[in-house]
Amino acid sequence: MRDAALGAIERIGIEGTGGLGRALAEYLVSEHVEVRDVPPHKTSLRQRGRHEGKSDLLDAHRIAAETQRNDALAYAFKQSSPSAPDAVRDQISLWHNARTSLRKIRVQLIGEIDALIAGLPEHLRTQVPERNTARARINSIAELDTADVTDPIVTLRLQLIEHRTTMLRDVLTQDKTAEAELAALVTRTGSHLTVVCGIAARAAAEILLETGDVRRFTEAGFARFTGTAPIPASSGEGGKQPVRHRLNRGGNRRLNAALHRIAMIQLRCEPRARRLYDSAVSRGHTRREAMRILKRHLSNILYRTMFRDTQPPPA
Repeated sequence: MRDAALGAIERIGIEGTGGLGRALAEYLVSEHVEVRDVPPHKTSLRQRGRHEGKSDLLDAHRIAAETQRNDALAYAFKQSSPSAPDAVRDQISLWHNARTSLRKIRVQLIGEIDALIAGLPEHLRTQVPERNTARARINSIAELDTADVTDPIVTLRLQLIEHRTTMLRDVLTQDKTAEAELAALVTRTGSHLTVVCGIAARAAAEILLETGDVRRFTEAGFARFTGTAPIPASSGEGGKQPVRHRLNRGGNRRLNAALHRIAMIQLRCEPRARRLYDSAVSRGHTRREAMRILKRHLSNILYRTMFRDTQPPPA
């Protein structure tokens, strides 16, 4: 692309190519323009404490300056090179967001149902024992004996419980559909993440969604992206004292949380993970430090698995 006044345009930076700037980014990519995604925190951090205020013009200048001086900015749509968004990844994003919303609605409905049950008379309340799953609660509520209820307040409570239960049943059905669709989409990507112990289809979908094209990272860069790269935090090491590292609070916190869940599962089910953890503890590391070592190791496993999936099959 070439501008009559400014000359050749090497690249264009857009803040939020996955949101409001998506349509513009798609058009520019279709015109073979290199588009970089400028994170919102880059522009706010650069001007913090300078009392310059905020406006569309100031933001445009900050985005342009960041695009010009920062060659490490990610390409649009989390790609490793200028290219259009991945259709399968977009479908994963839609189903993943839908499932996240459904889980929030489920928690809210269960809380409302429990509050309504707590206000019922004792002879009705004792008919609904504590259950571990939402399905079990729905079934126990359906078996309530309400033949002798005459109080209008209790009747209204029962009606509201029935209404919330119907909504909860519908939410659970939609959630099951979303989970099945996510599993099918993960299979379509050809990902082998689900082979790793502790990674179900829905976890693999979240990892693929947050990572994008893994080829845009090195192995160490992916560890920084997941917040598992070690940060040295010791001095005067000597003898048998281990080198200390402090908690890395940077990186993608969703991926970091997913790695923590995988680590917890592997400590129960994967002997190699347990040996790695116990070995770190025996060398003098605390349990939290041993967990960070395991998560760093798992970050490498995820990277290598996803990177192998991007390579063409051997002839």
